[in-house]
Formats: sequence, structure tokens, C-alpha cells
Amino acid sequence: MAQEIKSLAEQSRQATTEVRTILSDIQKATSAAVMATEQGTKAVDAGMKQSEDASEAIGHLSTGAQEAAQSAIQIAASSQQQLAGVEQVTAAMESIKQASTQNVDSSRALEEAGRNLTELGNTLKKFAAQYKV
Repeated sequence: MAQEIKSLAEQSRQATTEVRTILSDIQKATSAAVMATEQGTKAVDAGMKQSEDASEAIGHLSTGAQEAAQSAIQIAASSQQQLAGVEQVTAAMESIKQASTQNVDSSRALEEAGRNLTELGNTLKKFAAQYKV
């Protein structure tokens, strides 16, 4: 019986050592899992930060693109207004050209009428000189 007790005590001691080893392995594995979880959490946090930064950058790009599109629309409208203004100036210049042409024609007609009046005056002088007593 003493031998059995010694054998049981030895088995108990070995089992206790095995349990300690298993518990130590579990503790190490748990620590490793905690560290891996912490690293995973940090990686997720970093990924979230990058995602937020990217989202903000995309928002700025979108705003910039909208502003550029609005500016392009305003430029196009201004160009249309300038085109209309140029067309009005062109029409006004054409009217001025026509008026200038009419003025030249009128000046020529007045010059001709002046010559005719001068000629008529000279003729009247000749007739008047003939009838002078």
C-alpha cells in the first residue's frame, strides 16, 4: 500500500507539473492573443484614420471639382455675354459705316450743288451784265 501511495503521489506530482506547464502555455497563448488583438486594434485604428483622411481628401477634391465646374459655367456665360457685346459693336460699326457712306454721298451731292449754284450765279452775272444800261 505504501508503494501505491508513493506511486499516486508521484502521479499527482507529475500531473501537477503537467497542469502547471499547460497553464503556463495557456497563459503565454492568452498573452500572445491579447498582444495580437491589441496590434489588430491598432491596425484597425490606423486604417480608420487613413480612411477618414482619404474621405476628407475626396471631399476637398469634390468641392474643388464643383467649384471648377461652377467657374467654367460662369466663364461660358461671360463668353456668351462678350460675344453678344462684340456682335452689338459690329452692328454699330456697320451702322457707322453706312452713315459715313451716306455722309460722303451727301457731301458729294452738296459739292455738286455748290458747283451748279456757282455756275448758275456766273451765268446770271453774264445775263445781268448784258442788260446793264
